Amino acid sequence: MKKIIITTQLALTLLVAPAFAGNDKNYTYLALGDSVAFGMNITLLPPYATQLPTPGQFIGYPEAVAAAEHLVESKKEVNASCPGETSGSFINTASPDYGCNSPHFQPPLPPLPPFKTTIGLHTAYTGSQMDFAESQLSTNKHINLVTLGIGANDILLALPQLAPQLAQCADLACVQVVLEPVLQPYRANLTQILTRIRAQYQGTLILMTYYSPAPVLNVVTFLLNGATYEVAAQLAAQPNFVPVKFADGFGAFQDFSASFNHDACQAGLLIRLPAPPNTPPSCDIHPSPLGRELLAAKVELAQRTQH
Repeated sequence: MKKIIITTQLALTLLVAPAFAGNDKNYTYLALGDSVAFGMNITLLPPYATQLPTPGQFIGYPEAVAAAEHLVESKKEVNASCPGETSGSFINTASPDYGCNSPHFQPPLPPLPPFKTTIGLHTAYTGSQMDFAESQLSTNKHINLVTLGIGANDILLALPQLAPQLAQCADLACVQVVLEPVLQPYRANLTQILTRIRAQYQGTLILMTYYSPAPVLNVVTFLLNGATYEVAAQLAAQPNFVPVKFADGFGAFQDFSASFNHDACQAGLLIRLPAPPNTPPSCDIHPSPLGRELLAAKVELAQRTQH
């Protein structure tokens, strides 16, 4: 296997922003997560834009799911995701994150201020995303769908320290060893998140697995998703724990981009960055409208499958 090389583009990975709202009394779909669910589009931010956007300009896969389920007009969806959220900050806002409650550093560009307190989120709340989810699930019994995608920012936050070691890895086992100090607390945090959600809610709960934004990141993404599957399987083995479902974001992007050498950028699944004429296209790591629809389709499919 080729050595794993961490590119500077990865440093952009799961920034996060804020924007949509629903009926807080009887909405039926609660979306949780980071910038992928939020609908992050860095071309709406400096230096690509001259002014800060509003939350409503960002559209994530939950909005595509809501449209497919005819929930938009009746305001039956609430998207509580926060760009830059880590599994730790999801539980406790004092934990390190990648731009949700803390500034997002993007050398050589100036740091971006926290999304939650500047641009704002699709749904306004002041505490942790975990606290918001619990309060909604305990009081709104109309909710029948919850989606969650969390964990990529855990790795992004550690990349400056991990990159030199990852660059020396030539196989999966090596990458596993390097990532384990990040994956271990991620598993513990995800276990807590899912346990607390299930304490309030027994309905459909779908975990979105991460797609790989570039072939060089396939192994890192595979191991992160593997940790997610591991936690879900361990919890499902417990008495009275209702199993979660999965939306296979990784497989969706791999299959769609097969004729492009599994390059999500070349396949049009990621947001294209402005570039001079006659230069090869480059992409951010967040989904394009096409990528967003592909993820939404996987959520739709997961809803219709048996455990």
